[in-house]
Amino acid sequence: MGLQLVKQTELVENISEETGFSKGEVRHFLSALEDEVRIAISDCKKVKVAGVQIEPKLKKATKKRMGRNPATGEDVQIAAKPASVKITARVLASLGKDENVVPSVAKLRKKLG
Repeated sequence: MGLQLVKQTELVENISEETGFSKGEVRHFLSALEDEVRIAISDCKKVKVAGVQIEPKLKKATKKRMGRNPATGEDVQIAAKPASVKITARVLASLGKDENVVPSVAKLRKKLG
């Protein structure tokens, strides 16, 4: 059992109610925001929006190497892995310090079951 996912339709409804903008306007804004984030990430830029930082990270390549099969003790060759790019998102420190935003460990464990 995982955490509950807040879907875009729920976000649109909540933002629409809170701001007074129509759902169509909110949907259009979120779509434009997604496009701008996508463009910035593809240009190797970090994006800070709504207390979240989104950035591309480089995972370095690994060379082929020798390893040992733990079950048999036999030497095996471990294949090389190419470099890759991973997109990370993290809550900024300002949000992390707000006790009302970041759940406690106990609360998160309870939600995860």
